Amino acid sequence: MSQTYVAIMAGGRGERLYPLSTPERPKQFLALFGERTMLQQTVDRVLPLVPEDRVLVITSAEHVCLASEQLSDIPAANIIGEPVGRGTAPCVALAAFAIQKRDPEAVMVALPADHMISYAGVFRGLLKQAIVIAAQGTHLVTFGIDPTRPETDYGYIHAPSAWSGGKPYVQEPSVFLEVKRFTEKPDRETAERFMKEGTYYWNSGMFVWRVTTILEEIQAFMPELHQMMAELDITPGTARFEKALAKIYPCLGSASIDRCVMEKSRRILLIPSGVIGWSDVGGWEALREALAIREEPWGYEHLWALNQHYAGKFLHIRSGESLSLQLHVTKDETIHVLQGRLRLRLGPSQVELRELILSPGESCPIPPRTIHQMEALEDCVIAEVSTPLLTDVVRLGDRYGRADSAADK
Repeated sequence: MSQTYVAIMAGGRGERLYPLSTPERPKQFLALFGERTMLQQTVDRVLPLVPEDRVLVITSAEHVCLASEQLSDIPAANIIGEPVGRGTAPCVALAAFAIQKRDPEAVMVALPADHMISYAGVFRGLLKQAIVIAAQGTHLVTFGIDPTRPETDYGYIHAPSAWSGGKPYVQEPSVFLEVKRFTEKPDRETAERFMKEGTYYWNSGMFVWRVTTILEEIQAFMPELHQMMAELDITPGTARFEKALAKIYPCLGSASIDRCVMEKSRRILLIPSGVIGWSDVGGWEALREALAIREEPWGYEHLWALNQHYAGKFLHIRSGESLSLQLHVTKDETIHVLQGRLRLRLGPSQVELRELILSPGESCPIPPRTIHQMEALEDCVIAEVSTPLLTDVVRLGDRYGRADSAADK
């Protein structure tokens, strides 16, 4: 029986989320949704299905060390650095050939490292079904997201009819749909029409296939890429391998696996996946929606505004609860009490903290490097406006036992 491998595509630069995401630490390396980074959460979602030694991470060469630090249980040879970014097609081809060397009959799951999936268990259930179908070697399987708005920044997949092929061991035989066409980022009118028709899905960029199947399609539609990668007959994790990559990659053109292979292939099935709580967190509005309401040990926060210039939150703090004793390295914020009384301790060091009692209508700026802690003397609602560096938090003390991290409050 073929084994399953997971290839995580972690080479994105997250440029649309600057300055939260930077070239030195793109969004996949940030803890935007809890204590774990997006890359770590992507790995966490698949480890119940595959062991660490069958997880590969394809990232940029400059981020290999960062990825290794965040994924200490993944073998070092499994974290492969691309010398230059050339898009998802070379990334997929590189991962497919690396996996084929280990197991010629392997099934490969290809996942972006910077997506949010709220319901990991539901996703794994669909993933198991996709693996069963992909193992047959006849089709490439993709995950389609039911559109909730006429989004023009996503690609769409037209899948109007159920697949009638054999589905061994799959409990829901009608769940797989035959893909007819891909449409890349339509205009508003077209996106609205797609929503009304009900047979179009957002392209999630997540795939499952047998390595032999995807390599056949790459050879058919991108023969030069296939040939160059096939000649890279060196084991990943060695100096010779890195030297060979450095020679090959500058000669490759930038190419998307969606446009160059998936849009041309006639062997694609789609599994509807709107129930997994997916977001690609591609821009500020998508991130704001994903973080709109966040439960915290002290209450909850409501992120009402987020862009490249500022972030706006409402903090609902229960009486007697307090946020971490913390500081921000560069984040600058101002708080304004809307309801209840708040005890604010702040100062340049932990031994020089002064105490303020703020009532409704009162505000206080909190400059960078200022140590501070908020405690609700009664149920409080705080409005906070800050620069958009959500992960710029250093915890110095926390009654809930949370470790010092780059997570939000």
